[in-house]
Amino acid sequence: MSQNESKNSIPEMIDDFKIKIYLSDFLKGIKKFWWLCVALAVIAGGFKLTVGYFNFVPVYTTSATFTVSTQSSSQTIGGVSVYSFFYDSSTASQIAKTFPYIMSSNILQDAICEDLGISAMPASLSASCVSDSNMITITARGVDPKKTYDVLVSAIKNLPEAAKFVVGNIRLTAISDPFIPANPSNSSAYVKEAIKWAIIGFGIGAAWIIFYVFLRSTVKTKKDIKTQLNMESVGTVPQVSFKKQTKQINQSVLLTNPKIGSGFLESVRVMRNTFVNSLKPNEKVIMVTSTAPGEGKTTVITNLALSLADCGKNVLLVDADIHNPSVAPLLGIDTEQTEYYEKSEDYAITRLDEFKISFMAFKSIEEAHGKGRMNAERIKDIFDSVRDKYDYILVDTPPCGLISDSMFIAQASDAALYVILQDTVRVTKIRSGLDNIMSANVRVIGCVLNGALSGITGYGYNYGYGYGGYRSYGKYSGYGYGYGYGRKHRQKKEND
Repeated sequence: MSQNESKNSIPEMIDDFKIKIYLSDFLKGIKKFWWLCVALAVIAGGFKLTVGYFNFVPVYTTSATFTVSTQSSSQTIGGVSVYSFFYDSSTASQIAKTFPYIMSSNILQDAICEDLGISAMPASLSASCVSDSNMITITARGVDPKKTYDVLVSAIKNLPEAAKFVVGNIRLTAISDPFIPANPSNSSAYVKEAIKWAIIGFGIGAAWIIFYVFLRSTVKTKKDIKTQLNMESVGTVPQVSFKKQTKQINQSVLLTNPKIGSGFLESVRVMRNTFVNSLKPNEKVIMVTSTAPGEGKTTVITNLALSLADCGKNVLLVDADIHNPSVAPLLGIDTEQTEYYEKSEDYAITRLDEFKISFMAFKSIEEAHGKGRMNAERIKDIFDSVRDKYDYILVDTPPCGLISDSMFIAQASDAALYVILQDTVRVTKIRSGLDNIMSANVRVIGCVLNGALSGITGYGYNYGYGYGGYRSYGKYSGYGYGYGYGRKHRQKKEND
């Protein structure tokens, strides 16, 4: 491919990616608001069905078809005038077209009323003709089947006399005879109307989903990080999925998992290099946070630590999310069986030779907050006590948009890395979270776009993340372990 062809293909790739993003958004919108479409369809269709049912008036229809012949000449035989009739398609067709007007004329209607001995027409009449022919169909509609039939019979009887004043002498030759209708012709009309309104209601719901997709302001691309947040992009981490297996396999999204594809490994390597180049010489304690639960910050920080360790760096990975510790379950660590070589009242440190990193676990929320030791000054003292032993200290924190602990950690950190799950959290909330972090006078080196779309619908595993009554599920966070695993493990230990 030439350089010009390559340049020309870039906009096409961008447009294709945007289409995939919007298609993914639309499918998300359907998943989120499908009930709205169904509810509007049921409400609109049910309303019209109910109204139609109670206001239903049966209408009976009967009809007859004839050919029309016109008078050609007359002669007197035995003192009686005898008329000759002939069929001419053009002339007869023109005559047939006048029949709809004759049907509504007072002459015909008065003749029918006089013939039936009634004062008003109990049915309406209409006529239609076949183009370029002398064939017409006369139709009567009314609420009483017998009276409707009688009106049509009388109309056929009196029509030649009424038409004589308009088109002259005519003769009608029956092709099909009228009949007394047995069932209303509009029996399903209100049902069809209800179906139509149900479709309209469903369409309004679908329109709302489209409206939701195009006005939903989220971070979808690396470019959005710069244009909407005025932040630098440190990296992009793709979605990860595992094919269904008949046997259980390791589904942890870690660099050490041989099931992980090369695309994920390369994205982490690029993120690591950008991360290192973005740091200033004195920035060693780096907190990693996000706006909301389930954005995959634990996956990002853990893989970043493993990648730095592969380069020979001495890394301390800190799980400072005491509300919902997730690093240990992701690494498969049993915190109660692990031997810690350094302990204090607030934390414990162990060496994970398998991963070539050190791991620090904070004490539980009851032990820390209950004794009033979880504050910025105390956290800073902890980090300062181990600062010189490591090249990097990466701190996994609670979401800054949910828990105030991240603000204490921010005041004790040198810099911050912000994780954003693609197309999930509104830009306004992300800005608010960034403002909270920067208000602690900590430099945000940039953002990591996590769960980057690699297909039209996306894929991955749901990750549940709970804080008390608040519970959020973040698609594409990329791992199957987490809070649920840790909680079950703790419950099992308690039962044992």
